[in-house]
Amino acid sequence: MNPIIHPDDQNRNRMIRNTAIKVSKSTFSIIVMMVLSLSAFANNGFDHSLSKQQAAQDLSFYFKLIDEQHGNPYAYISRAEFKQLVDASINSLPENISYQHFSNLVIELNQKLRCGHTAVSIDTQILKTATEKSDFFPYPVSIIDNEVYIDFDGGTLPLGSKIVSINGIPSQQLLKELTALTVTDGFIETKKYREVEQKFGYYFFLKYGASAEFNVISNLNGKTNTTAVQGIPGNQMMANNYMRPVYQTNERYIHFTHVDAIDSLQTLVLTLNTFQASPEWFFQKIYDQYSAASKGAGVKNLVLDLRNNEGGDRRLLNFLYKMIAGTDLVDPSSTSTRSLKITHEDQLRGINGAVGSEEVVANAEQYLEKHFSANAKGEFVNDTQNWHEEFELGFDLKDLKFEGQVYVLTSGKTFSAAADFARILGQLDNVILVGEETGGANAGRTANMLLNYSLPNSALMVQVPVISETFQNKGDRNEIGRGVFPDFAVKKTYTDLINKQDAVFNFTLGLIAHKPNLVASTSLGQ
Repeated sequence: MNPIIHPDDQNRNRMIRNTAIKVSKSTFSIIVMMVLSLSAFANNGFDHSLSKQQAAQDLSFYFKLIDEQHGNPYAYISRAEFKQLVDASINSLPENISYQHFSNLVIELNQKLRCGHTAVSIDTQILKTATEKSDFFPYPVSIIDNEVYIDFDGGTLPLGSKIVSINGIPSQQLLKELTALTVTDGFIETKKYREVEQKFGYYFFLKYGASAEFNVISNLNGKTNTTAVQGIPGNQMMANNYMRPVYQTNERYIHFTHVDAIDSLQTLVLTLNTFQASPEWFFQKIYDQYSAASKGAGVKNLVLDLRNNEGGDRRLLNFLYKMIAGTDLVDPSSTSTRSLKITHEDQLRGINGAVGSEEVVANAEQYLEKHFSANAKGEFVNDTQNWHEEFELGFDLKDLKFEGQVYVLTSGKTFSAAADFARILGQLDNVILVGEETGGANAGRTANMLLNYSLPNSALMVQVPVISETFQNKGDRNEIGRGVFPDFAVKKTYTDLINKQDAVFNFTLGLIAHKPNLVASTSLGQ
């Protein structure tokens, strides 16, 4: 849509930087923000409580925000059902409720909407006063066949150890309760599991609180062990996630963008770990890397890795598509919204990352009034159109056109604009999708204009997406509330984990090499 209103995940504009494996500068800020959030939660959360009246007021206001501003809140649950859940939560409130328990209550309630762009988080003012005193479970994990395994080498728990319990909580209970704190589009399960994998220590803290020491029962090679694992600061916990053994095998896993060549297979690998960047910077980065790597003769295959890409600026899709398809991107959609006004300005903190000033609010309302008009039913709709026509950026792409076979790698973390791109590319004859179901929905979603509100008493932040979008080109497999399915579904196995192998990437190289003995799993689980 209009570039003035950035169309996707503006809250997810931070990632990790400068761990021992040189994570890029733009990715480091998420560590800081996450640590501040978690530390604040420990210092101002567990020691703080809300009265029943305060909690009830916040829940009522939360419902009002969803009911009035959300572009399509009742796609998967009726208004009556959701209101009943909110009322039941209010009626069951104790006289006093801890900040931690109230936060979990609202977060779990929010998941019932099944909207990946509707999120509840900790207030930014609390972040400013945060410290790094909290302790977190230190190791990243992999979830394989509904079991939790240590995905870290050189720690107290060996790589590949299966977690039986942590602090007396069985692993199956952990998975159930931690995934309940995540958000996803529709009925997509892959995003929940990848989210918990990515931030296991964070979600454990959010649900169960900080711990200086974790009592872990694990199993390795048939032997059960009980181990005392020391907690670590939140920034180190998040950095450890980028120290997974497979991530240390190649720089492509830890950079903003990365291009490398596999000469023996006449293949370029273009890794795009985010679309959170200005189009000009992103284009120049891709142009420089791609042009240099593609100068070798005889490149016949392009691997486009979107597995860690959670979306960003949809304008980037224009030149990427033209680079691969050779034509302008045409992806028509129908859009709607439920209000042309931004209400509750006293609690509004921002719109698409910009501070919610009178000017920003006015610009947002002008945008809505320009693009949406009431129909006979009183709904605010826009005619079906190709919004990408408005995103033309004027870049010279004559040197970037790729001729050959394209392999797009997807995962449950492939979300929002990245999931859109997988869906769009998957309809081209020369594109093969490999991996797992995307975390972003195939048929449509509510996003584009994101409002950020603060609840009056708890100061919890609520992100509310305003514009609902339904895509016209949905591919061959179109199931309500599901993501984009790959042509070859590949699951990581325990053997892959302990051998430090990237199953999806290796399978793709096998396809390129035409190895007939490679058979992909057809499971759609985690």
